[in-house]
Amino acid sequence: MASPKKSNSKTQKKSTSNPVSKSRSKTSRKKPKSWVTILTFLVIVALAVWYQQNQMEEPTYGADQNDQGEYYYQNLTTGYYASAHNLIGTSLKTALNLLSNDRLSAQTYEDAKTVLAEADLSITDPTKVYNVYNGLLVNATWDSTSWHREHVWPNSRLGMDRVTESGRNQASDLHNLRAITPSVNSSRSDRFYDEASGDYQTVAGGGFYPGDDHKGDVARILFYMAVTYDFLILTDEGLEDESNHYTLAGAKMGKLSLLLEWHREDPVDDFERQRNEVIFDAQGNRNPFIDQPAYVHLIWEDYTIDDLLPPETIYQPQHTSIFLSMIIERRTGYVGSL
Repeated sequence: MASPKKSNSKTQKKSTSNPVSKSRSKTSRKKPKSWVTILTFLVIVALAVWYQQNQMEEPTYGADQNDQGEYYYQNLTTGYYASAHNLIGTSLKTALNLLSNDRLSAQTYEDAKTVLAEADLSITDPTKVYNVYNGLLVNATWDSTSWHREHVWPNSRLGMDRVTESGRNQASDLHNLRAITPSVNSSRSDRFYDEASGDYQTVAGGGFYPGDDHKGDVARILFYMAVTYDFLILTDEGLEDESNHYTLAGAKMGKLSLLLEWHREDPVDDFERQRNEVIFDAQGNRNPFIDQPAYVHLIWEDYTIDDLLPPETIYQPQHTSIFLSMIIERRTGYVGSL
C-alpha cells in the first residue's frame, strides 16, 4: 500500500507545480513584448505629431502671376498664415499685423551687422553680400567699410529719434535693413522712392529710384513695415515735407502708387526668399508679401479673393517634393507652389 501512495505524491507534485511554472514563464515572456509594442506606438504618435506641427509651420510660397502681373491667391487654412485665411482689406491687414507682432522677437540694431551678413548673401557667390540699389558684391563679414546698414524705410520717417546700437524698435527691424555700399547710402539719404528707369539714381523733387532690379524688393519691404507698424503710412502725398522728420507726423513713405507697380514688375525672387528665411530664424516673424504677394492686391488694391484664384492648369507645385505636396493637398484640399 506504500508504493501507490508514493506514486500519488509524485503525481500531485507534477500536477500542482508544472502548470503554474509554465504559466509564469509564459507571462514573463509576454509582458516585455506588450510594453515594447506600447512604447513603439507612443514614439510613432509623438513623431507624427511633431512632424505635423513642424510641417504646418512651413510657409507656402505663391509667386505665380497672370498676364497683368497679378499674383495668384493661395487658400491656406493651416500653417503660418492660417489666421489670414479668407480675409481681405482691413481685416487682412489687421490679421497680418497681429501675426507679425505676436511672433516678433526684436533684435538690436547692433545685431543687424551679424544677421545681414547671412541674410543678404549673394545667391551666386555665398561668400559675398549683395548690396541694395547697385547690386555690388562685397565681403560678407562686417568691417564697417564694405557695407553699411540701409533703412529702406528711412529712420527719419519712422516716427522716432535716431536709432542706437542697442535699440530694439521699428528702426532695428531686420526686414527693413539691407546691406548697402556706403557711398550709395549717402546719395539715397532719407529720400522717398520716385519714378525713373534703369540704374539707381536721385530724382528731381527729392525722390530716389532704387533701380530696375531692386524696386520690387523695396516695395515688399515697405509693405511689411506698413502692416507691422500701423502708425507708418504709405502714401503719394506730403512726402517732400522734411520739417516733421523724426516725428509721428512725418512717419510716411512712398510713393504708394509706384510701389504697387514695382511689386508686379519686379517679382519675388530667390534672394528675397533666402532673406526671409534667415530673418525668420533670427527675429521670429516673416515678410508676408514675399511669401504671399497676392496679399498686396487684397489690402491696397481692393481685389477680392475670387479675382485672384489661379486656373487649375497653371497652379502646380514648383518648389517642393511630390511627397510634401501630397501632404499639403490632403491637409488643405488645395495644391499651391512652395
